[in-house]
Amino acid sequence: MRGFTHYISGLAAATFFAALVGDLRLGILIPVIAAAAAYFPDFVDFKFGKFFARRDYEIDPAPWDEKKHYAPKLVKVSELSDANRYQFFALKGRVKEILARGSGKVSYKVLKDGKEETVTEEYNSIVFTLDDGTGEITVEAFGDDYRFFEEEFGSIAEGKELLVFGYVDVGEDGTIKFVVSDAPHPQGIADTIKRAIEEAYREGERIVKIHNIRLPGDVYRRFTVHLDPPKREVRVEMGPIVTPGGVAIGGDVPEYRKYGIAKVDVPFIKTYPKPTRIDSFSGPEIAFRRAEFRGKMVVKDRFLPWHHGFSHSMTMGIIIGIVVFAFFKLIGYEHAGALALASMVGQWLHVFEDQLGFMGSNLFPPLTKDVIPGFKLGESGSGLTNFSTAWLMIALMIWNFNRFTDPRPIPISDAKLLLYLIWPSIIGFGIAIIRSFRLRREINQLMDYYTNLDAFEEMEEVGGI
Repeated sequence: MRGFTHYISGLAAATFFAALVGDLRLGILIPVIAAAAAYFPDFVDFKFGKFFARRDYEIDPAPWDEKKHYAPKLVKVSELSDANRYQFFALKGRVKEILARGSGKVSYKVLKDGKEETVTEEYNSIVFTLDDGTGEITVEAFGDDYRFFEEEFGSIAEGKELLVFGYVDVGEDGTIKFVVSDAPHPQGIADTIKRAIEEAYREGERIVKIHNIRLPGDVYRRFTVHLDPPKREVRVEMGPIVTPGGVAIGGDVPEYRKYGIAKVDVPFIKTYPKPTRIDSFSGPEIAFRRAEFRGKMVVKDRFLPWHHGFSHSMTMGIIIGIVVFAFFKLIGYEHAGALALASMVGQWLHVFEDQLGFMGSNLFPPLTKDVIPGFKLGESGSGLTNFSTAWLMIALMIWNFNRFTDPRPIPISDAKLLLYLIWPSIIGFGIAIIRSFRLRREINQLMDYYTNLDAFEEMEEVGGI
């Protein structure tokens, strides 16, 4: 659920205590502490936990420029190496020598309706060396990129000064080169994820952080990561430029550098039947963990491994209640006991609301060690479940204020008033539950399919890797 929904839930918890409602009427805002307690788990995870979490791989397809805080980063030729392969940078230098200019045929693979096809097209191209004073590098531009390149700079001639955007590549002879483009090549992302999955199978766990691609004008280059267990593939698709709200505004990349595909040598499964989309805000973190799945050893993915840990447990709610009681009792707040209970319940509501989604939580550490899967009613950003929950909490606040007021502003029975107030939430949750049946069925079918994959059996026959 969203932070706003959790905050509203904490406020609703406070209104179940007549003493706290009385304080709010008098303008005493201390009961709002219960709302803060309800938001506390996300505050801890996103303000602290994510910065202290271990990362085995950081995939940064387009490093930010330190001064401008967006990509591409202006670098010197001497700073580049084969470790930067497929990353998106900018180079500024002078054309030293034109090595080749002309046309040719280029073949590349595309995915159509899930099938791989090879396409061959004729392209104009240019190859030249660029000197920026720290070194020389070969620059290539072909196809649609060559056309855009000439539109920007006109005819390329020796001695001309250029600011070139593109990605780093490595030639057949092992030397690095620069390929003109408006996005990184997705192959580097696919290769790193493949490596993480294979290492997790051998070592137990690898955590991957995938950074997003922020461009000038506060827009983002979207890309998606598909984990395809049946094909043993990691596929990365470079997408269009989007606004922070996720609206595509064009800028699609050419087909010949749109996809990156890496074959994985070990069995793995994906626990959520959708690709991971990266665009605005911070990129995701994914943990790949070796696990036993229906008698077979595989690698499972877990989204945001530092999220929904101890902070999202019932145990943490008890600790919050104790701390709140001790502090407010110490400063002499008359209703410290009620506030402590409301804070504990507020934090528990947060845990329960998140449990409605996919990730689940480790509910009773240290008694429990692992995450209990969520109920799969909807994603955390689902408008339906967030609206239904927020409406329910606001309805409960109105209901509590009415029953703790004498005479009652709404003079009807408690049961009837509650039913009048919460029916939109009942309908909303009803729709979410019906939708969840279909999604659960898809997930179960996917898991059954994984179980019967011939590829899994083959791995066991040879003893795995």
